[in-house]
Amino acid sequence: MKRLFFIAHRLPFPPNKGDKLRAYHILKHLRKYFAEAYLFTHLDEARDLGVVDQLDLPLAGLFYEYAPASKRKLRCLKGLFKGSLSVAYFYASSLQRKFNQLLKERPPDVIFCSCAPAAEYVFRAPEVRARLFLDFMDVDSEKWAAYAKKTGFPYRLVYALEARRLRVYEARIVQRFERVFLVSANEAELFRRKVLNSAKITVVENGVDLSFFNPHYQSSLSKEGPVVVFTGAMDYPPNAEAVTWFAQNCWPAVKKQCPKASFYVVGKDPLPEVKALHRKDDIIVTGFVPDARDYLALADVCIAPLQLARGIQNKILEAAAMGRAIVATPQAAEGINLKEGEEIFIARTPEEFAKYTTLLLRDQNLARSLGERARKRAEKEYSWEKKLETLTRLFS
Repeated sequence: MKRLFFIAHRLPFPPNKGDKLRAYHILKHLRKYFAEAYLFTHLDEARDLGVVDQLDLPLAGLFYEYAPASKRKLRCLKGLFKGSLSVAYFYASSLQRKFNQLLKERPPDVIFCSCAPAAEYVFRAPEVRARLFLDFMDVDSEKWAAYAKKTGFPYRLVYALEARRLRVYEARIVQRFERVFLVSANEAELFRRKVLNSAKITVVENGVDLSFFNPHYQSSLSKEGPVVVFTGAMDYPPNAEAVTWFAQNCWPAVKKQCPKASFYVVGKDPLPEVKALHRKDDIIVTGFVPDARDYLALADVCIAPLQLARGIQNKILEAAAMGRAIVATPQAAEGINLKEGEEIFIARTPEEFAKYTTLLLRDQNLARSLGERARKRAEKEYSWEKKLETLTRLFS
């Protein structure tokens, strides 16, 4: 009887944000190749307590630990003196005890970790004989290095320290695990240059659920004028930066040409600078929504104006699957095979971003054809089944 232990640094449900989405679909895919699958995970949001019992995957066991943000931040303070802040944030001794106990009682054939901090449970376990795999998603250490460059004192020092420590930790994972995965060829190359060059590094790109995100979805919302939509977790600094950049540098020009247009910022826990945009010049900041498709279906244009972007942007794949017209920065579109000018518009300056957004809002036929071609590309290349073929070859 083949047995899988899956360790996720966040509850992979509902699959409504980048890391949760990828972990959910990988676990769903792997589940087909094991008689038993056990999930060990963290709930880092109170709202997860209401959905943990709704996880729609057939698991032999689910073990989780919830800690409020205040407790996790305290763990990070302790982590300043030793080790990675990220690892400290997501590690819980109570979950380790459950993991160790089941490891002894029902030893797994495979342990699959989702994100670098999940590896800590393997490192602290008394004895592990299973095959070990880990999905880095993207190069987290470089993300912290980028934060350090964009942040003032004293956080610059903290973020730079985390980048160095996490880089060492990532290299340690590669040395211990049988194979590690990254979300794109660019991320894999970055990992080889900045962390460790190894034959164990394998690219597994993100897909999109083409039946869940589809152009025929009927929104429960209504609109009076043209709509621009951004989706993403709004407590994530690069998303907050993207929205404020667009609102300040592009939206006034769009409104001048399309005075009835509205801009919806859709995503949980908006940071203060995003909240400050609400109700200014027809900008609506929604906060958490149960189903982002209601807003994607409402959109005439979906935007991805990220200045700092890593890996594959699910917001672009989801908009493409919904058949929406998309305008993105080169950083946001990196690694996604949508043809510029035919399936997506790429804007390299604020002026271009405003121009393309306005053009699509005013030309419905152009927006429709751009969205239709994006959907066809998603159908051809971006199903999860197709993107996870590498895992099929490893575990089937």
